[in-house]
Amino acid sequence: MATQPFQPTNSLRRATGARRAPLLAASVAALLLGACATTDDPHEGGIVGGIHGLSSGAYDQRIQERDESLQRLQEMQRELDSEQAQLSSEQARKQARVRNLEQRLSRLDTETEQLRQTIRNNRSQLSGERAKIDGLERDLASLQQKIERVEQQASSGKSVAALESERDRLEEEYRLLLDLYVDLAQ
Repeated sequence: MATQPFQPTNSLRRATGARRAPLLAASVAALLLGACATTDDPHEGGIVGGIHGLSSGAYDQRIQERDESLQRLQEMQRELDSEQAQLSSEQARKQARVRNLEQRLSRLDTETEQLRQTIRNNRSQLSGERAKIDGLERDLASLQQKIERVEQQASSGKSVAALESERDRLEEEYRLLLDLYVDLAQ
């Protein structure tokens, strides 16, 4: 006779299934708990991760790390604020210096233009003075010629009184021209 495969009866099936149920439940629970990865981040760990974080002190360490990070950031902010204040102060000083230099430059421009105008005025005055000097030198040369003529006339026999009068007049004119020439030369 040929053997037939074993087929459990319903009652046997029920008895075996009853023993398997706790084992199956434990296996599923283990799988579920194993699938819940424990992490220090309370947003990701779920209830098992939360219990693990609290019991291991990971949450306290995480809070301490964040506090230290915050303190470092606050210190960096204070340093940046201080540096910004220094830069602002330096910028204000440099802007004041630039304004000062611009004012000095403006004054120098004004003084330079005044000096140019003075030079133009002096040149025109100098030109006028040179023309006067040239005229005085011509007058002086003319007087010297007249004096020489008077001396020639004196040797020719003209009256002594007329010659002295002419000489005195010419000498006075000569002195006046010479004084004017000296005044212009200064």
